[in-house]
Amino acid sequence: MSDESRPENDQNEGLKPTEDSEITTNWDECTTTFDSMDLKEELLRGIYGYGFERPSAIQQRAIKPVLLGRDVIAQAQSGADW
Repeated sequence: MSDESRPENDQNEGLKPTEDSEITTNWDECTTTFDSMDLKEELLRGIYGYGFERPSAIQQRAIKPVLLGRDVIAQAQSGADW
């Protein structure tokens, strides 16, 4: 979409250019455990069954707003910690 056809009230106002490995967000909450994400019990069993103990940095910031129906653009660093 060209800049000319974009509406003045662009929905991307929360996005900002970043340097490598810099985190920019308009979401204040960081959820540090899978248990505190309000996930279904079956999903939690699968997560822990595969050996995951805690969410990665990108998961801590992206899962909750996705579950709440927010639009999310997320990019994890290559080789993100599992």
